[in-house]
Amino acid sequence: MSAMRNSSRQLTGRVAMVTGGAGGICSMLAKGLASAGACVWLADMDAALGKKAESELRQMGAEANFRKVDVSDGAAVENLVDEICKSSGRIDILLNGAGTAARKSVFELTLAEWNRVLAVNLTGTFLCSQAAARRMVGAGYGRIISVTAINATSRPSPRNSPYAVSKAGINVFTQSLAAELLKLKVDVTINAISPATVDTPFYRKDRSMEQIQKTLASGSVAQPDDLLGLLLFLASPESAAISGQIIGHKNYMFSETVVNPERPDFPPP
Repeated sequence: MSAMRNSSRQLTGRVAMVTGGAGGICSMLAKGLASAGACVWLADMDAALGKKAESELRQMGAEANFRKVDVSDGAAVENLVDEICKSSGRIDILLNGAGTAARKSVFELTLAEWNRVLAVNLTGTFLCSQAAARRMVGAGYGRIISVTAINATSRPSPRNSPYAVSKAGINVFTQSLAAELLKLKVDVTINAISPATVDTPFYRKDRSMEQIQKTLASGSVAQPDDLLGLLLFLASPESAAISGQIIGHKNYMFSETVVNPERPDFPPP
């Protein structure tokens, strides 16, 4: 069911920054935030998709802006958050969704590939959270939500170690930052949504739905829309009592046959 038909206006007047918002899971979640009334700033490296996503949000009647930003570049992240605060007055919500992967065996991975995945996924989450949290603490309010993955802690998929490590790192960072901010006694919460397999173009690449369904015990995968209700709650004032939580979404767990003998790199993240 469409995110647009399900969202109330509970975030009217709020300002959100969404990394990885040009496509995949976070593109749909950005639409959900916009439909709930938030002004949405999209950050992504794909300028073509980013402008398209910006246009789609504006066609919905939402206030939206896209900026091409490498989240692993600390100066670029600081500049974007500064621009958001100057243009929109503040930053209330940060959705960390920028990510990449290197689907290779440990024996095939290069150091550059390993470093790039951790730089985007883990360091990018740190830099964006740091920049946003500084402003949120000063304002006394904020919501930071990161998208991680179930395979960071439960049956990491083969040939994908830097991705799993980066997502596990985000989980621990989420809890650590939440504990740090708790002592400040401000209404700033830090949480993570940890879905299993989500049906996105990245996930479908080089795979048929028949292959996916045979590999998953449930016979199906989650849709990006399925995460929206949880995101909107965590992004809202009503979630003030919840922080430092890694919340699994649905129980789409891998079956006992984790590795397809015909595809040793399957299942993907």
